[in-house]
Amino acid sequence: MKHLLFVILENKPATRDLIHELSKRGVNGTILSSSSVHNFILDEEDDVLDFFSLTHISENKFVHNTTLYFILEQEKMQEVQQIIREITKNFTKVKGGMFKTPIESFEGSF
Repeated sequence: MKHLLFVILENKPATRDLIHELSKRGVNGTILSSSSVHNFILDEEDDVLDFFSLTHISENKFVHNTTLYFILEQEKMQEVQQIIREITKNFTKVKGGMFKTPIESFEGSF
């Protein structure tokens, strides 16, 4: 059975290290830039101050976090979770978290 693993991490060098390590081990997934609701609101307030500058046009609002998701078999899931725990030092070196859920149906070639 396949499972969906979501991992949400602060953008830190260790997050990039994790992505590179997973890639070296043949793990493929999807990476999204994201932000917490709190940081989004703070950025929105900063935009009011930056109204007269052009920086707000080119800025990506979702730069605080990296959201990863993977579709994995159960056997590979445990290996990937262990790599994440090691690189994040159980989420003490990099703030974030992960959760998984079974996939009832899946079609595709991930």
